[in-house]
Amino acid sequence: MRLSGKEKAAFALLAQEVFALDTAIQWFALQKAGREPCCAQRDAETGGVFAAATTPDTELVDPLVLMLAEDRNGLHGQEKSRDPHRLLFVVLAYTEVVEIVARFGRYGHAGVAVNRHADVYTLARKLLELLDHRTEETYSLVHADENAAT
Repeated sequence: MRLSGKEKAAFALLAQEVFALDTAIQWFALQKAGREPCCAQRDAETGGVFAAATTPDTELVDPLVLMLAEDRNGLHGQEKSRDPHRLLFVVLAYTEVVEIVARFGRYGHAGVAVNRHADVYTLARKLLELLDHRTEETYSLVHADENAAT
């Protein structure tokens, strides 16, 4: 489903806040099930931030990765029990980039890619704080037209 102008504006505002967390952030992406993903990148030369179409280089990981990490007991055939430890984020390290992925709202997830020399843990905690603060406020704006379309 395509995003409305209001949804794009809400994402752009959130993206500016995310990129302000650290200059090591190369791209930021947000996706909610059944919705078009949103992506923004930082220009390596100018440092400017711009909206961009997702590409294989900026595509978020499959949400199944988060589901598997959250339900690790189920992987071992154990009876499903509530894990007392809440998953905060997943870090995926690739050759040239590190991706931090976290839940955003009930059905969405967000991710940033940083250079491999960044302080990933500190940045991930800052990202989580921002996402937790903005989840209700932004998510209602980013997907405000969802009910109107049905």
